[in-house]
Amino acid sequence: MSSVATIRQPATLSSDWTDDSIWHERLARDRATADVNQSRAQKRITNTLLRRVIDANGAGFALTGSTARNRRTAISDLDFHVIGERPESRDLHDEIDVVAYDAPTLFEKLYSGDDYVQWTLRYGCILHDTGIFRQALTRISQERLWPRPDTKFTRLPGQIALARRLVEAGDQEGAQAEARATFTSAARAVLLRAGVFPLARSELPDQLRQLDLARLAEFLERTIYREVPLEELAHSLQAIESGGIAPLEVPPALSG
Repeated sequence: MSSVATIRQPATLSSDWTDDSIWHERLARDRATADVNQSRAQKRITNTLLRRVIDANGAGFALTGSTARNRRTAISDLDFHVIGERPESRDLHDEIDVVAYDAPTLFEKLYSGDDYVQWTLRYGCILHDTGIFRQALTRISQERLWPRPDTKFTRLPGQIALARRLVEAGDQEGAQAEARATFTSAARAVLLRAGVFPLARSELPDQLRQLDLARLAEFLERTIYREVPLEELAHSLQAIESGGIAPLEVPPALSG
């Protein structure tokens, strides 16, 4: 546990989450946000999955991703974080992405520096909790936990190689999706290293520009909002690999 990075937390995380009134205010706010940010069809899907998680004695259920931030784009999924068994979703008509695992795995991921867990707790809409999300959020606040960017840095070469193979194969859809995932990982890595918590994917370009990383911001933004020619994707991947648009090597303090 001692290897987890720490950093000064945003004011919202300095709350005393052991205080029942503060926690209940958070839950009420999250429910209201989820209601406003979703269409009727999306709310039906969310409520169906929520009922299934509760019926299966799930410990936690949260709406995450761009919908929770009200920053959906044409490529956005409906994202959920479940602590418990994965609910059946194949009968629901939407692009749905469910991340599900048990409580011990949540804490293992939290202390290994996983940023997805922290994203849910910081920016997700918690719609059901038996105490596990509250406990995890309390630990983040009290122990000043911060995700580790080094795993993202070390995975980048493999992501770049896969995206390049798809480009060479002429797979426009697959190449663009993998390039977008690569640029997103690079963005999250450099933001976390700078002490900035990454928001939803469509918000990352603006966060990057605030760090004077305009080229990486541009590469990512283009893959979100339009079809990028394969040749252009290849050039962008080369720029990422060379480190010409941002220092992407694993910092020595994190590599050990």
